Amino acid sequence: MFAADQSATSNISFALVDRGGLSLVSSGTAQTTSVGYASIQPDSGRTAPSGLAIFGLRQNNVLVSETGVPAAALIQSGRIYAEAGGPVNTGLAMANPNSQVATVTFFFTDANGVNFATGSTTIPAKGQLAAFLDKAPFNGGSSINGSFTFNSSVPISVIALRGLANERSEFLMTTLPVTDLSTTTGVGSLVFPHFAEGGGWRTQIVLVNPTDIVLTGSVQFRDQLGQASSLAVNGQTNNSFAYSIPARSSQKLQTSGTGATILSGYVRVTPAANTPAPSGSAIFSFRSDGKTVAEAGVPASPSAGAFRMYAEASGDFSRGAPGSIQSGLAIVNNSGNVAAVTLELNKLDGSSTGLTGTLQVPANGQAVMFINQIQGFAALQTPFQGVLRISSPASIAVVGVRGRYNERNEFLFTTIPSANEAAAAPALFIPHLADGGGYSTQFIIFSGTAGQTSTGILQLFTQSGGTLNLKMQ
Repeated sequence: MFAADQSATSNISFALVDRGGLSLVSSGTAQTTSVGYASIQPDSGRTAPSGLAIFGLRQNNVLVSETGVPAAALIQSGRIYAEAGGPVNTGLAMANPNSQVATVTFFFTDANGVNFATGSTTIPAKGQLAAFLDKAPFNGGSSINGSFTFNSSVPISVIALRGLANERSEFLMTTLPVTDLSTTTGVGSLVFPHFAEGGGWRTQIVLVNPTDIVLTGSVQFRDQLGQASSLAVNGQTNNSFAYSIPARSSQKLQTSGTGATILSGYVRVTPAANTPAPSGSAIFSFRSDGKTVAEAGVPASPSAGAFRMYAEASGDFSRGAPGSIQSGLAIVNNSGNVAAVTLELNKLDGSSTGLTGTLQVPANGQAVMFINQIQGFAALQTPFQGVLRISSPASIAVVGVRGRYNERNEFLFTTIPSANEAAAAPALFIPHLADGGGYSTQFIIFSGTAGQTSTGILQLFTQSGGTLNLKMQ
């Protein structure tokens, strides 16, 4: 782990032991906003750790939004869900870590599969570009409903961010996945490990077609016991909903959010026989007193036997104390038998807390909880920062959740990526960071694969490719 220095820096060395990590938060005290990106570069002969950033935005001295941003590998062609109009907008951040200029060509596709607004732009060597899709250089127009596709002359790191101006004109942020078009699209089903509906909650399923053919299939909402859930989606009530996505485009399925009781579970997307699966995410939101206070995107999760994720707990979260934080997780059991799941907590220095939790997840079912609700973790002392390991003999899918109460005692949440313990990460980049003017960024690096120790450096860059010096705490 790394002991933070209060002086401004652009280079942060790290040394991680197995199941260890580090967490640093930019001070966010500057009046103006500094924007850029970060690279996570392991030393020669070392494997790359897992990483993420959590953006926070304060308006009028109140934390109004947090969003978790997974570290991303380099790609040359990608596609995202694109929406703009009314209170919603979509932004894109592209980081070019190469020593030559990146030329990026792009086009939009509408809901009918028709391409429009073709263009190109450049990103300086070692530089970064961040802009909303309705603004220059993308200029997609004031009303966008479809997808955005790009191709770059050199590999770049990309992240999409959805912005929602809520009823108080506060800017809520949500991360959207970027589909790498160079990879082969699978034919199996997709699992979004969590959704919530009713009691102030609403979920949107956005599906993106990464191919040049029409994709068809079905979307099914399942409760925690694994049973199909009947609910209203796009004005129709059913327990399964068909999708048909034009080539290169997208489709949105939205729950009504009108029920008085809360229904939660997971979403399974099943493509038609012998057809590729779409990509996409579930976006769930929470309204309180007629105002949307938080949104979060849930990416499709791969299935595996063991995962790791960053975990944090502070303050009196069970009483909703302002500033309190608690990590949680959603687990989907992909097998037809009850899954025994073991959870182990380690501190950032890699040492064990001595605490082990256990869960029994129903066949084809789901479990969702905060870590203070897990049997075996009652003795966890706070404040805590560390790494949570989730393992099972069964095939499971996992997504992390972070809850936080702001200064108005409003419940904010975001999703936290989990790392498949058996999948090595490439050299990674955090394509966007912001500090000052109300923004702060928490940088998190942790040992994500079995037995991994890693040393290296976290480097911060400006949009023009220079070094970005930030104070950390």
